[in-house]
Amino acid sequence: MTEHPGDRLDSWKEIARYMDRGVRTVRRWEHDEGMPVHRHLHGTLGSVYAFKSELDAWRRAGSSAPRGAAPAGHPAIAVLPFANLSTDPENAYLADGLSEEITADLAGVRALRVVSRRSAARISSTAKDAQAVAAQLGVRYLVEGSVRRAGDQLRITARLVDAPADETVWAGKYSGPVDDVFEMQERLARTIVRALALQLTPEEDRRLATRPIDHLRAYECYLQARQDVWRWRKDSLDHAVRLLRAALDMIGDNATLYAALGFAELQYREAGIDTTDGPLHAAERCADRVSALEPSSAASRQLRGWIDYARGRIQDAVRQLKAALDADPNNADTLLLLSNCYLISGRVHEARPLLDRLLTIDPLTPLNRCMPAFADLLEGRASAALAPYRQMLAMDPANPMARLFYVWVLVLNARADEAGAVIREFPSQAADSVPARLAAFLHRCAAGEGAAAAALISPQVAAATAVSDVFPRFLAEGCAVAGMLDEAVTWLQRAVDRGFINHPFLAHHDPLLAPLRGHPRFAEILEQVRRRWEQFEA
Repeated sequence: MTEHPGDRLDSWKEIARYMDRGVRTVRRWEHDEGMPVHRHLHGTLGSVYAFKSELDAWRRAGSSAPRGAAPAGHPAIAVLPFANLSTDPENAYLADGLSEEITADLAGVRALRVVSRRSAARISSTAKDAQAVAAQLGVRYLVEGSVRRAGDQLRITARLVDAPADETVWAGKYSGPVDDVFEMQERLARTIVRALALQLTPEEDRRLATRPIDHLRAYECYLQARQDVWRWRKDSLDHAVRLLRAALDMIGDNATLYAALGFAELQYREAGIDTTDGPLHAAERCADRVSALEPSSAASRQLRGWIDYARGRIQDAVRQLKAALDADPNNADTLLLLSNCYLISGRVHEARPLLDRLLTIDPLTPLNRCMPAFADLLEGRASAALAPYRQMLAMDPANPMARLFYVWVLVLNARADEAGAVIREFPSQAADSVPARLAAFLHRCAAGEGAAAAALISPQVAAATAVSDVFPRFLAEGCAVAGMLDEAVTWLQRAVDRGFINHPFLAHHDPLLAPLRGHPRFAEILEQVRRRWEQFEA
């Protein structure tokens, strides 16, 4: 959002003083009643800030301003990874699948706020007590459990914990044939809902009985693939695609699997691995299969939104993603892409509530944790991005895009001298990748080595600029800093064509584009961006 002088409060003390209450009270209001507080996460801690205008609106309404989390008084819950107590470690997929299924079932209950499996999976329940785990995930309730398989028999134990009170609300055991695991999981989810004294709607009751993937091995493939697609490495994406195709071979046509496969195909372009139209065509074939199977589903809308984004049709992507979010309001992937579409379109104010919502659902996924910092950066607060982007890289050091993003943030903050060490630690398998070359390019441009930097723009790097707004924008910034102004405006035009129309950032807040302000072609591009920015429909 566009700040007004004096509107921002930068600590719990300042928020409490403004609300004329104690710190404990305002923290309880934020946790239980949805008082609008924003945060940057750093490890297990975080810094918070709030806007007076949002607090005033919340106070006038007598309840929380819309933030997308569960309504006031509704419980927040996380399902921790179930322990595999079987003698055969290969049975771990049963525990993983059960954790994911229960999470998905509970997420379909609108009266609950459920942390995503991705974040919950990053927590080791044995390493910390329940209160510490709940605090890190921002929830009151935890579901813990274990799975033991002996031959074709399965035994599941679980308990629901009120973490702040350190009390077990409910505990139970389920036993039966392995083939009954999905039925046991449904019974467990329904028991948790009853223990929390919640009433299911008819639609929620129907959803609990529906299994998008009811084959254990296929579901295991799906879970592993979802983890791999966010690593942005060729080996990880290849593995994800193999897993999803294997799952389809096991059970035949399935909308959830086709949607995941389409998304995995798109990531080859996003990471600069395959910049041809091949991944797009493959994703569109998957989208057609999803539409044929479930034409109005959230999965169908989400995949269409990703394809529109990949083709630079950001306005169309927003329409599809909003429809997907209406159908599945707790989907972290939809929240992530929709908020990014708003950010690059200069609608930071619209993105903020989505980012808050994203971090309540999926707070420990590395990319999610730096998104509020991206919003700050786009509003001219580049220094606020340093710690979150450093944390993203620390959480996923093998991710080449995480390393590129951190180098970019260092250069934006005039700390290019620190970027060299970050670049030298690129994993060997990604040392000549597009992200690695772009990181080196930005570093050398900032160091005044324009000629050496230009040699890094290989045909592969140039081709990657057709993929999204990110790569050509980095090239434009580097060229501008190095004094290659004509090249800079050429790359910038490509970024705009790919959907980057954040007029305030380009016109005022990007320090790397300062040498371009005054270039006649830059003025033309800026006028084009201003018109599209003003006409964009949020």
